[in-house]
Amino acid sequence: MTTATSGFVPIRDQIANKLRAAIQSGELQPGDSLPTLSEISKEWGVAKATADAALGLLREEGLIAPGGRGKPAQVRKPPTRIKLLTEMGQAMKNLVRESEDVRAASGALEMTTGDSVQDVEFSANYTEVEATEELAQEFGIEAGAPLIKREYSMVDKRSGTYTSWSVSYIPRALIESNPALLDESNEPWPGGHQHQLYTVGIELDRFETTLWSVTPTTIERQQWGMNEGVPLLHGRSKSIDIEGRVVELSEAVYPADRTEVCYVERLDRW
Repeated sequence: MTTATSGFVPIRDQIANKLRAAIQSGELQPGDSLPTLSEISKEWGVAKATADAALGLLREEGLIAPGGRGKPAQVRKPPTRIKLLTEMGQAMKNLVRESEDVRAASGALEMTTGDSVQDVEFSANYTEVEATEELAQEFGIEAGAPLIKREYSMVDKRSGTYTSWSVSYIPRALIESNPALLDESNEPWPGGHQHQLYTVGIELDRFETTLWSVTPTTIERQQWGMNEGVPLLHGRSKSIDIEGRVVELSEAVYPADRTEVCYVERLDRW
């Protein structure tokens, strides 16, 4: 991959090109400090504003991270990517009839990141809400019917930033026969929501997922430890049972620079 800018090259881009090449060649390693604004200004004979603009390009590309108050920028460690696989739903379904010990050791977090729930601060918050017109239409129920809103977050204990965040909705009538499903203290549930649904006689047939990207707010960038210029992926997933009903609707967000979405399209034979 080329590291140079073709045609007329503004001084800002020349500075960025040289630093980028040093990073990509390994001359500058993750965690190494970059030259200060004063050092760059002196070397290139430019104002600090020009030097800062050059570093801004590298920040937007996700190659460097701010060093903090009074400290130079540093080469950013490439983030660990999680994989969103279409086969994950089947993998989780395969766990439903396994023992609790097996289910507890093989959740979605372990499958996507390789981390365990011990590596994160896990939070689950349940509230009962009324179905909006949009959600009522999705579930095929009356507007105002009770839904259980379940918000989940995981924060990396080392960095203090989000590992995952999602919110889901499920009609209360579908799960209230098992009171344990209404109690957030039972989270994280071994085997996830497919096993939760299994306890009330619901078997999932498929997931339908939609993805789109948005520009994160300043607060969201801080929460996720994201660089400027990196979008957030939003995903909405419908859990559909073997009777064709939407039984759960969830929304999650994923930083685009550390998320790999893998789709497998299987075709029926003639």
